[in-house]
Amino acid sequence: MNIGSSIVQLSYNGVVESRRTVLLINSITSQIGIPESEIKGILISLKNATYALDYKNITIMLKQINEVSQKNSIPIGFIDYNISLYQVLKALTKNMKVKLFKNSSSASLFLDPKAFKRDIQILVFDEEEDNSEQLSKELIHYGYTVVVANNVSDYNELIHNNHYDVVVTQSRLNMNLDETSLSTKLNLSKKLIANLPVFMDTAVETLISYTGMEAQKSSHAVKRFDIDTTTSIICAVMRFKGDLEGSFVLIFPKDTAIIAMESILGEKVNENDLETIMDGVGELCNTITGSTKTILLDKHIKILFDLPKKYTSMRTTLHDIGNNNGIWIDMQLSGKPFYMFLTK
Repeated sequence: MNIGSSIVQLSYNGVVESRRTVLLINSITSQIGIPESEIKGILISLKNATYALDYKNITIMLKQINEVSQKNSIPIGFIDYNISLYQVLKALTKNMKVKLFKNSSSASLFLDPKAFKRDIQILVFDEEEDNSEQLSKELIHYGYTVVVANNVSDYNELIHNNHYDVVVTQSRLNMNLDETSLSTKLNLSKKLIANLPVFMDTAVETLISYTGMEAQKSSHAVKRFDIDTTTSIICAVMRFKGDLEGSFVLIFPKDTAIIAMESILGEKVNENDLETIMDGVGELCNTITGSTKTILLDKHIKILFDLPKKYTSMRTTLHDIGNNNGIWIDMQLSGKPFYMFLTK
C-alpha cells in the first residue's frame, strides 16, 4: 500500500475473488476512517491481478467498490490494466461512479489537480514583456511552476538545455485587431479571446498527463474551419454556454489519435477499431472540458460544456459548427499534428 499526500493507492494481488475483494474493501474503509485524513481519491492497481474470463467476480467487485464510493463520496478508480481488461471495465462501469485511469499520474490530474500542477514545468515567452509577466503571474496563482524567458536568446537556451512539460509562446492573440475589426473579422467576444490560453493550455496539459508525450502549440490564425486539413480524422465538438459561449473543436488525424490512445492504454490499438479510438478521444475531451470549467470558475467565469459530439468527417463537423470565422491553432503531439478550433 502506497499513501501519497492525498491519494491512497492499493494493489489487488492474485485472483479476483470474493475473499480478496472483502480484504480490499476493508482496506479502503479503514483508510477512509483515518481521523483528520484529507483523501482526494483511492486508486486500485490491477497490475498483479488475475481473473476468470467470465468476469463474474470482477463485476461483483466493481459493484461493491461503487457502493463504497457512493456511500463515502470519495472517488475510487482503477489503474494499471491492459487494453482487453480496459474494454471490460469500461462496459461494466458505464453507469457507475468508479473511474478508470491509465496510471497514477493521469489519475492525479483528475483527483488532485493542485498537487499535479506543482510538478508541471511551464516555460513562458512573449516578445511583449507585459504579456509574459501577466501570464506567468496567473499560472503561478493557479499553482504551476513557471520559468519566464526574457528574450529570444534566453528562450532558445532554456528550451535547448531543459525539459518543460508545457511551452507557452505568443500568448496574446489578435491584439492587432481593434474593436471594429473584431466584430467583422472574428466573431468571438473579447472575453473569450482573453481566456483562449485556458482552453489551449488545458488541452496541452491533459495530453501530456495522459499520454506522457510532449504537446505544444506551433502556430495560430484567424480563419474559417479548415476542411482540407486531412481526410482521415477524428473531430470532437464541445459546445459551451454561460459567461462564455461558443464551440471548442479538437481535430485529431487518425494516426495521431491512435498514437495517443496507445500511449494512454499501454497497448496496441487496432486501427480499424474506430469505436475504441473515438471513445478514447471523447474521454480525453471530457477531461479537458472538466479542467477548463474548473480553471475558469476560479476566475469567476461560469460555463457549461455539452458532451462532445464526435465525427469522422471535416465537412460533417463544419455542418455542425457553421462557417463562422474562428481561431485555428496548429498543435503537435510528440511531433504529430493535431488541431484546435474555437468559434462562436
